Parts: sequence; structure tokens; C-alpha cells
Amino acid sequence: AMLKNKLLPLKQLESAGPVLKIAAHPIRLRIIDFLQHGEACVGDISKASETPQAITSQHLATLRQNGILVCRRDGHHVFYRLVRFEFIHLLDCIRDTGKFRETQ
Repeated sequence: AMLKNKLLPLKQLESAGPVLKIAAHPIRLRIIDFLQHGEACVGDISKASETPQAITSQHLATLRQNGILVCRRDGHHVFYRLVRFEFIHLLDCIRDTGKFRETQ
């Protein structure tokens, strides 16, 4: 019974699942990693994610639609900015431990 109090409530885990699923893509994780340092335009994000601009734009749309990024238009450029900084903790876990690898 003692342990149950320390466990995360299932409701909380249920709401975390879909958000983690959205982030659980290498390109989207790279975009989040890049944008933690400040806003950037699609061209720069595309370069940083080593992905063609059309595909990068699709990932940016997914992240924006799910409230992870916001964007603003400035002339011909669209700038994206990270607003859900909790994903940086996820990246820190991946960076620090290297344990988020598939087991052989």
C-alpha cells in the first residue's frame, strides 16, 4: 500500500502517453533540441534536422498543432518557437544516460 502513494496516478500517465507519442520521432526530437536555444525559421530548422524542408514542415505542423511549438510570420519567413519546455528534460535523459536505446 505504501508504494501506491509514490506511483504516478494512471490518469496522469494516460494524458502523458499521446504527448510522448508525438515527440517520439527522431526528427521531431531534433527539432525540439534545436529550438530549445530560441526561435528559428523553417530553413534553419530543416538544416539542423538534416531533413528536406517539405518533410520538416510536416513535422513542424504536427508539433504546432499539438501545442509544443508556436509560430509567427515575419514577411516571407515563418519562425517557430518551443513553448513546452518539459521536452528538454526528455532530451536531457536521452543525452545523459544513452539508455534510451533498444535492447539487442
